[in-house]
Amino acid sequence: MITQNHLSIDLDEDATSVGAAVVDEDRPVALREDAADIVDEDVNPLDKLPDHAIQNDDGSVTLALAFPKTLLSRRDGKVRERKFEELTFHRLTGADQRAIASATEAMQSVVAFAQSTRLNQAVMNALFDKMDAADIADGGRVLNHFLTSGSKGRNRQR
Repeated sequence: MITQNHLSIDLDEDATSVGAAVVDEDRPVALREDAADIVDEDVNPLDKLPDHAIQNDDGSVTLALAFPKTLLSRRDGKVRERKFEELTFHRLTGADQRAIASATEAMQSVVAFAQSTRLNQAVMNALFDKMDAADIADGGRVLNHFLTSGSKGRNRQR
């Protein structure tokens, strides 16, 4: 029996109740000893943006790469060096979804990155192949965030 701040234990109870956690539901959640044991089933950690991602005013998300990469590319006959320290992801459109769906299963992730970052597919192919798996996973979390967070820019785009 629990009364105010006191706990009474009946030693005559069966053994299954001994050692069971007691939750004081009258205390605010943040102050309860069992607060660390509360599992928020409404939030999938993979739906949340990585801590180092920045939500931009236009709804896009800038993700700093933990392992920046440099590519050499040729455009109009000129070779240039491009250093990728961050990627900016944009919400996907229906056209983006069609492009992703029409790619082979092995290429769908790369196409999704290219469509969302608005990088040339050839550039993303080369960059994705060089990217660290941790940066790829974080980029995937950004894409997943867009798919699970609803339309944040709906009112602004009307």
